Amino acid sequence: MPLTPGQLAHWNARVLAAGTNAERAPVLWDLARVVAGRDEAAWADLVRLLTQWTQARAGS
Repeated sequence: MPLTPGQLAHWNARVLAAGTNAERAPVLWDLARVVAGRDEAAWADLVRLLTQWTQARAGS
């Protein structure tokens, strides 16, 4: 689902406000749920992607 300019500004601000990966992770999970909407296949793909991202940064 495409984001409106207002939504894009909101999410950009949330991501920029998160200074560390630990702070950024929940923002990205929230954004993924919004982007997936009701599309469960898209949500499953985003879960796999963000799980890998989270795990890769857990040690950094």
